[in-house]
Amino acid sequence: MIVNFHATPLNVREALGTLLTYLAPLGLPPDQRDTIQLVLAEALNNVTEHAYPAGAGGPIYLRALAECAELTVIIRDRGVPLPAELILSEGKAGRDPADLPEGGFGWHLIRSLASTLDHNRLARWNELKVVFSLARFAGGPACHQIAPKPSE
Repeated sequence: MIVNFHATPLNVREALGTLLTYLAPLGLPPDQRDTIQLVLAEALNNVTEHAYPAGAGGPIYLRALAECAELTVIIRDRGVPLPAELILSEGKAGRDPADLPEGGFGWHLIRSLASTLDHNRLARWNELKVVFSLARFAGGPACHQIAPKPSE
């Protein structure tokens, strides 16, 4: 599933709706679906509110692929770089959530609920990769394509 949109709260809501439609055939337990929605809503709203100064907005690229008992979501934007002290990636501890400014707890929430989280700045693009384990997915072997790969 691929969705490209302009960073606005309404467009974030619509993109999340598209993602939930994509996930529906997987039959995920409601708590797992809700966790995925919460994490991605926080990440996408962070882009909308903080990556683009003064509400100017800009492009957001959202790609989700469910396969091999994992959901991998890539979020790309051309906003300002994420401050280094907030980056919470494998091997990068980031700041203690207690020391973050108001609203900064969202990164801790994202990090604690995702199976894997990685952030990179590539050619003026922020790229956040969030992986969720779908191990609780009822049915199927450990590694098979759960949903069709998006055509690119």
